Amino acid sequence: MTKQIELIGNHPNAEHPLGAWLRANDIPVTATKCHRELTEINNEENEDLILWMANKLISHHYSTFRLNQLKKKYSELGFPKYAEQNRKLPIVDKVKKGNATEILLTEYVQSTLNRELIKVFKLKYNPNVDQAIKGDDTLMVDLLEQEDTNDLKIYLGESKFRATPSKQVVDDVSSSLEKEKMPLSYSFLVEEIAKTDNELALKLDDFIVQDIKDKGQLIYTGLILSNEHTSRFVENNLNNDNPELIFISIGVQNPENFINLVFDKANELIANPSAL
Repeated sequence: MTKQIELIGNHPNAEHPLGAWLRANDIPVTATKCHRELTEINNEENEDLILWMANKLISHHYSTFRLNQLKKKYSELGFPKYAEQNRKLPIVDKVKKGNATEILLTEYVQSTLNRELIKVFKLKYNPNVDQAIKGDDTLMVDLLEQEDTNDLKIYLGESKFRATPSKQVVDDVSSSLEKEKMPLSYSFLVEEIAKTDNELALKLDDFIVQDIKDKGQLIYTGLILSNEHTSRFVENNLNNDNPELIFISIGVQNPENFINLVFDKANELIANPSAL
């Protein structure tokens, strides 16, 4: 078993859209580098992938309440104006790329663990959809309930999109996931969970994040989405001695085209929300 598998599990198989799109290579680990290289099997214009990712964009940005209201208003006069007033998908290019890459990291980790983790869809709470939201890019928890006691794993992530990779972006992601780094949003996650599931929130509130980290159960995940040279830049420049860090590179032929396609499809779906 590779160190990468120990940290986040196996790359999903071809039954999952990410497994059908990307192949994985767990590169031998060193004292300063734990790298999973992901490269394309099918190009980014795969229709099933685009539809899947577009639906993930919507589920991460829109609340159930807002989607139900969009469906209700769809048949009424003035729907385009109503939809624009309640728009949650960004139109600013940089924000689109950042949000999509965060979502990709969230969904990838869940796909490798083969289960839904406890998380807050923080993009739903952004008061300015065309501005990047602050806080941890990805913060998810896995509550391991047992007869006598509960245990917890925390997954903390940082993601970046670049049209072309560079040493700087590898350094930026790496420096944000040094072994001293602690989650910024754990208390926010607990309080948001409490709004809908008080019992679960109380269980999560019993844990001290430092204790989880001390047990090696705070897992750090870095991700860069860029072109076919991404893996080489990670291999040549990653230097991080955090023993719980896995660095994921996604190298595809046209990463900007992928982002544009998934947002185009998401906006198409929102324009006809009765189909959702």
